[in-house]
Amino acid sequence: MQHLSKWLMVGLLGGLLGALLGLSTWALKLEENTGLESLFHQRGAIPPPKEIVIIALDKRSADQLALPNETILWPRQLHADLVTKLTTAGVTSITYDMLFKTAREPRQDQAFAAAIHSANNVILFEFMKKELATNSASPDMATTIRRRIQPMPLLAEAAAALAPFPLPKVPLKVSQFWSFAADAGDAATLPATTLQLYTLDAYDELLTLLQALAPQHITTLPATKQALLEQQQLTTLIHQLKRLFADQPTLLEKLIAAANDAKQTLQHRDKLLALLRIYHPRHSHYLNYYGPPRTITTIPFYQIIQSDNSREWRAQLAKLKDKMIFVGYSAELQWEQKDGFYSVYSRQDGLDISGVEIAATATANLLQGRSIQTLSPMVHFAILLFWGLLIGILAIQLSAIRATLAVLLLSSGYYFLSLALFSNVNLWLPLLIPLLIQMPLILFAGIIWKHLDTVRERRNMHNAFSNYLPKQEIDRLTQHNTLLAPGGELRYATCLFTDAAQYTQLSERMAPAELGALMNRYYTTIFAPIHHHQGDISDVVGDAAMALWPSDKPSAALRHAACCAAIDLIAAVERFNHENPTHQLPTRIGMHCGEILLGNVGAVGRFEYRATGDVVNTTSRIEGMNKLFNTRLLVSDDVLDGLDDFQTRPIGTFILAGKSRPITLHELLSLRSHASAAQQQLCTQFTAALARFKSGNWDVALMAFNDIISTHQDQASRYYQQRCQAYQNTPPSAPWDGTINISKK
Repeated sequence: MQHLSKWLMVGLLGGLLGALLGLSTWALKLEENTGLESLFHQRGAIPPPKEIVIIALDKRSADQLALPNETILWPRQLHADLVTKLTTAGVTSITYDMLFKTAREPRQDQAFAAAIHSANNVILFEFMKKELATNSASPDMATTIRRRIQPMPLLAEAAAALAPFPLPKVPLKVSQFWSFAADAGDAATLPATTLQLYTLDAYDELLTLLQALAPQHITTLPATKQALLEQQQLTTLIHQLKRLFADQPTLLEKLIAAANDAKQTLQHRDKLLALLRIYHPRHSHYLNYYGPPRTITTIPFYQIIQSDNSREWRAQLAKLKDKMIFVGYSAELQWEQKDGFYSVYSRQDGLDISGVEIAATATANLLQGRSIQTLSPMVHFAILLFWGLLIGILAIQLSAIRATLAVLLLSSGYYFLSLALFSNVNLWLPLLIPLLIQMPLILFAGIIWKHLDTVRERRNMHNAFSNYLPKQEIDRLTQHNTLLAPGGELRYATCLFTDAAQYTQLSERMAPAELGALMNRYYTTIFAPIHHHQGDISDVVGDAAMALWPSDKPSAALRHAACCAAIDLIAAVERFNHENPTHQLPTRIGMHCGEILLGNVGAVGRFEYRATGDVVNTTSRIEGMNKLFNTRLLVSDDVLDGLDDFQTRPIGTFILAGKSRPITLHELLSLRSHASAAQQQLCTQFTAALARFKSGNWDVALMAFNDIISTHQDQASRYYQQRCQAYQNTPPSAPWDGTINISKK
């Protein structure tokens, strides 16, 4: 009896502790953030429904159509064309997960509105904006409210419906969605509205069932699907059905039972059941992700717009018949992402799932009835209580080794049962509380209690277990991890370094938030020409950035693209400084090319994917030489090799600080076709003066540089003026080939 009371006490205490802890907000969040994520990754991707397709507004489409990366700036004529093509293809619905808030070019807005009105199946997104509302009677009291921001009236009036789609942003993980948004007056969200439109084929059958079960409630509903669409009553219908099922709680259950009755002859049974699922009393649902980003069928925007009338294009369009189409931003790479949400499938490279993919996933869950099901609080409590009792029995009844093996085996069975239920019936059982808290705590307590009571000479068991369990836990958490290792691959690359002058002074004068906003605008300015000319941003530190144009072998085309990017970058910075006269950021650029190592640099615990090699260091030194000559853009001789369509002037040959080999530098001014007469004159005069300098003809070189200074006020000429004067007094040691040693960075 005493033996029985021990395991009963251990089991009850552990079970109660786990059960009470498992229902706490902290434990529920832990299960959602870690346990649910583990189940998704262990289950793996599953096939999404074929009825849903995403049209992705992505960088690939922007590049193909020569459009800006900011999708909101794309011509609305393209959206009009998209809606027209999709309507011709026979899609059931078109849902836009982007806000068309302001008017743009009138004719294009009119064309887009006309296409929406003609399609009569377009749902537009409403934005939920958080605002602080103050009470006039109590100014110190403020309440956060959400205001619905609709699309511009022209488009809103043409749409079949408007719908919000509120989602949390980081650091909150997006695990749930709402079919009706409480903050928006219980308005149907994008998924619910889209599914209601898609399931209208079953509307007549719904009316038939209502006529049989509750005929008094159908008089206020639209008579037919056609009348509903023609009068744009989709939103009204949703409100009417929601109110009806809220007032008659048993009616929804009766309709579902009737729809499932095999005796009922229903042509659209699946759609009718999906329609009824929209109005489930619980409006919050856990997302059942089908897999990582782009698991749901995704077609780049340009593939639909760029019609070549080929057989392949027509076949692709034909496959969209009767589909629900979602249109929105969907990134393939982390650095281009603009609309991302942290989820169980957020990748290690930073790529999150896009809002349009979440909307499509939520709609698919409602369509299939496959959202993640959670346990009721009572069942949750009972499972954790029973689990604690079971672990307590094993811990007391068996020896330490056998109890450990049995509990581990039982825990494995519980885990795989949880995974099977999750994979097959979408049921989510708690994982972390029973396996990582209850199991080790109860097992530990039971074994220690038994050993202390029966074997006095093994009093050190507590220390043994206190040392053993943490190690076992660490091993369990780390045994499946794949360690990253340093290394990379050799590539040939053109390297570009930028550095913003006056950044230090600005950082001293400006508040951190203001400085951060300024630098974000600055980086937007300088990144655009680099991306436009196919460059990759490799590193950003403070006010400095590095870009690469890598390839498997030397490429004159990439060097040319890098030079064009540098010229455009200088022009973009000038415009930026003109727009920000009080916060100037003049930018210096250095460029070099050669072989680099591109890969992981660092050690365990900290890696960076970056370029290393002499080319990188040399480029940094070249950029620093701009300070000496008051230039903006210096490039090495290697970069300009074979490129003759740029206006340049040689700056000289130098052994840079910390280097041993000489390098010839040039100032890159512009494309030769864009060079001004003053630039051409400066280049001609400076080239001739530099030739005199390299030949050791100091007197003639000095006069030539003096002439340039008087005409152009050129800092590089002043530098050589001083060199000539110094060499007149103390000539360099012979033999001298014109190379200058630079001792400081």
